[in-house]
Amino acid sequence: MKARMLNGYYVHHHPVGYRYKLVEGQGKMLVPEEPLASIITQALEGFASGRFESQSEVKRFLDAQPAYPKGRDGEVHLQRVKHLLTRVLYTGYIDYPKWGIHLLPGKHKPLITYETFQAIQDRLNGRGKAPMRKDLNQDWPLRGFVACACCGAPMTAGWSKGRHQHYPYYFCAQQGCPEHRKSIRKEVLEGEFEVLVAKLRPCPNLFHLGLEMFKELWEDRQEHAKQAREVMQQDLHRVGQKIEQFLDRVVETDSPALVETYETRIRELQKQKVAMDERIKNCGRPLQSFDESFRTAFDFLGNPCKLWSSDRLEDKRMVLRLGFAEKLLYARNEGFRTAQTALPFRLLGDLSGGKYDLVEGTGVEPATPTLRT
Repeated sequence: MKARMLNGYYVHHHPVGYRYKLVEGQGKMLVPEEPLASIITQALEGFASGRFESQSEVKRFLDAQPAYPKGRDGEVHLQRVKHLLTRVLYTGYIDYPKWGIHLLPGKHKPLITYETFQAIQDRLNGRGKAPMRKDLNQDWPLRGFVACACCGAPMTAGWSKGRHQHYPYYFCAQQGCPEHRKSIRKEVLEGEFEVLVAKLRPCPNLFHLGLEMFKELWEDRQEHAKQAREVMQQDLHRVGQKIEQFLDRVVETDSPALVETYETRIRELQKQKVAMDERIKNCGRPLQSFDESFRTAFDFLGNPCKLWSSDRLEDKRMVLRLGFAEKLLYARNEGFRTAQTALPFRLLGDLSGGKYDLVEGTGVEPATPTLRT
């Protein structure tokens, strides 16, 4: 079994997203199993890119997939999510330290790149964005993103019980704040936010000018791809030389402590080598066309209101992440403070000779009944 694994064939129980198939000339080997393979790719790439800001978000995504295997309680446990996010096998490499196998290129098809895997590990190790609030739901798309202008604390939301029905409100829950638990009607706050989103939309001429500028940058990137590839190949060669040097030291030394130190360093360099080799391969491939790569992004830049009007909470949160650089401050009876837009909108604003002035709206004096969250 070890010999077969050294030849690049995984031999243990297949992970979710793969199955074993008898392939002529190769025997039984891992092959992607659909639709699970595509679901896992979405989950892993989504966490790496920040689309899913926490493991809990990945869990909710997997819970919503009928084809994905669940536990006895009908849910995907967080421990299984963590295992999914840390499994290097999905990159096409085999890592089995028990047999002295470290990042060996496998014969199976990868579901994600090694670079994506590294981005996931960086986020798991604390070098990512803040986790998403667990109390987000479709009723409160702005909860946690809009902050109280008085104290700066993120606003929460809840339902207020009236005489005949419940009414939705946002409010500041910060103890000691003058605006503590003073409610703002949901339709007022979210209505004013829609006005902000509408103002993000650039005029057609400005949008097309920005589109042409980004297209020129894209073409320039294609022209420099060959030069970048040559530099990366030189770096890869240097890493390979370092690995050979440490391997020589392992053979020459009789100290178990030094052997362990050298082997640890070799594993680190092997990880670097795998990542660099992958980047070189990607750099050498023909790039997609500009339209294929940026159609979705420019659809959003051209009309963010369209995404905000979606029924999916995930789409609404995407507008918040892509459209604004920081939390929005809201003052009861006054409205939103001037918002700091995300970089693409700031660039388009600079092209027009000014900035998007997201002005303060008007507030409405709400009632202050007891709130039920």
